[in-house]
Amino acid sequence: MFTELPITRFRAQLRPWLDHQLASGDRLVLTRHGQPIGALVSMKDFNALEEVERNREEFLEERHAERMREFRALKAGRL
Repeated sequence: MFTELPITRFRAQLRPWLDHQLASGDRLVLTRHGQPIGALVSMKDFNALEEVERNREEFLEERHAERMREFRALKAGRL
């Protein structure tokens, strides 16, 4: 679940919103003129996002390496 919040309101009441986020685990989507500009998430959510990013990079590197092996095999006439 997330709560949309104007950045001016968040800035004016920073501590209560941080306490709310910590207690509830809700994600806060910060807006400016009604447009989302950022988000505040729990450390649990942040760590999960970081893990996804790490796994994505590893997957892309492995896929690239596999394709390079296939390319070299094709070039050498082995496939």
